[in-house]
Amino acid sequence: MKKHLFTVSFLSVLLLATGCKQTKEKTRHIPTAPQMEARIDRSEPVKIVDVEQAAGKPEALKLSQIASEIEYHTVGDGRFTVTQAIELPDSNAFITFNNPRIYYRKQGIPSKRYGFKALAYKWNNEMNGQNMFYDKKTTRMYVALSGKTQETRRTGTDSIPCIGMLPPLDTMLTIENYVFPESLPAKYPLNTIYDKLLGFSSTGYTLCRYGETTGEPDGITTFNLLGDTLCKFRLKEGELAPRTLTDNIPFFHTSYWNTGQDRMTFMMPYCDTVYQLRDPQTVAPLYAIRYGEQGLNLKEMAEAKIPKGKMWLKTFYENPKGLFMGLYQKGGRIIANWIGWEYDYKPTLTHQAVYLKEEGRTVMLPIDKNRGFINDLDDGMPFWPDGQTDDCLYMLRTVTEMRELVKRTGSPKQKKLIELLDNPKIPERDYVMIVVR
Repeated sequence: MKKHLFTVSFLSVLLLATGCKQTKEKTRHIPTAPQMEARIDRSEPVKIVDVEQAAGKPEALKLSQIASEIEYHTVGDGRFTVTQAIELPDSNAFITFNNPRIYYRKQGIPSKRYGFKALAYKWNNEMNGQNMFYDKKTTRMYVALSGKTQETRRTGTDSIPCIGMLPPLDTMLTIENYVFPESLPAKYPLNTIYDKLLGFSSTGYTLCRYGETTGEPDGITTFNLLGDTLCKFRLKEGELAPRTLTDNIPFFHTSYWNTGQDRMTFMMPYCDTVYQLRDPQTVAPLYAIRYGEQGLNLKEMAEAKIPKGKMWLKTFYENPKGLFMGLYQKGGRIIANWIGWEYDYKPTLTHQAVYLKEEGRTVMLPIDKNRGFINDLDDGMPFWPDGQTDDCLYMLRTVTEMRELVKRTGSPKQKKLIELLDNPKIPERDYVMIVVR
């Protein structure tokens, strides 16, 4: 009880001290207690993703098995790597978050800086670069901010993160003076000090919940933008590992929001189930990942060390054809870039696994030079997703890497790719976003 009273008091002080306040309200909104009862939707059977069986017989896959179209978009230089891309409807255009900058990009016209500026420390870094949500109905962007100010940075004072609402797209592309975090039309402080932001939209947000004794996430809590608690879910039962054992495993491997369905898909550490948040009070289990003997087991973690050979999920993405899992195995061979270094803009992986939805089977891709799907769409680079925007998957590569690795076959289907590689106006250090549908 004392802990809760302290939290409420501390939140009240911080809300007054930080810049993340609702600018349109005359009086501060007092968040309410949970309003809904949690529901687990088990109307559809959970699909089994058998990584253990797939690992015993690796198999090469072609890009045409999971996509039919491929596009190339230049997305800026390596100083500001893309961490998130959002496809805009009916315009063949994207908004990219080149942390800490936002750009509007459309083929055939020069890239344009989006009309919002925020320094790197102003962004919510808990989101792993997934700091934007685009509402297709209103064309407004919502951004996840840290709530930090120069004063809180100098003093080390805790800050309340917030979600900021930006003006509509047309305004942001034609605005003469940039909008800054301090001048946003509306800002919504998160109802938390310690819990981490998992995902958000134009209607609310989701935080991960932590076990009081272990500090390990065991569920989620949903809120509306005003900070009212909507529903609490406990998704992990039984014995949980103390956080001291799992420091090198992120709290949430990944999550993504399908704006068309207005649903968020996510997974938690030490939980073999992939879930989908269908509405603020309904969670549905989608996939159960089976690792077998290679799975993490709390009892095997002697002296706060994970045994060699154990495997866990680091990234996953999805399109109508498949579920794409980036795995890490302790002691495994790291997937490196073209000069043998680890990519510095994305998680380090050792294995790539795919669940083919139409066939209902799991495939582990071979550990060879391809490291991804064989690109039979245009004979370009092997493909493996670094992110997704709705049903589009995208991969990021430098122009230099592509020019070094793409083999010119003379095939007509390479025409657009070769035009890109031979374009002298594209600098060597520029990144290309390779999009497949």
